[in-house]
Amino acid sequence: MQPAEPLSRETASRIAQAVRHVEGVRSVTVCGPEGQPLAAVNEPDPARAAALASFVALRAEALPTDGDLRGMGRQLAGSRFLQAAISGGPVEAAILPLQGAYLCITHAPGRGQAIAAALQPVIRRFGATPPARS
Repeated sequence: MQPAEPLSRETASRIAQAVRHVEGVRSVTVCGPEGQPLAAVNEPDPARAAALASFVALRAEALPTDGDLRGMGRQLAGSRFLQAAISGGPVEAAILPLQGAYLCITHAPGRGQAIAAALQPVIRRFGATPPARS
């Protein structure tokens, strides 16, 4: 399967601006698959947030569901990253895939599921829903 075309900086900026209005979102970073920041709102260190988001997302794609870690580091056939949550401390983060990019948001503790559900219509509105894998 060919990798998705990277999201343009213009589209990434529009997504970030829309996501910042979701109740409970504190900061937004949109990054490319290699960890380069494409857009950020209220994020003091977009490069750091982008690197973390791409690292976590790429590792999540390689995690098997059966516990066999022999394939770690390679994307597994049929593997699909849907979302990741980073918790602990006064701020939590959620990472969601976009088409050719990743969305990383920070939010107050305990708000992740509600915010993730509210983000799906925004992602669809911009046509940034990642393609399903076969």
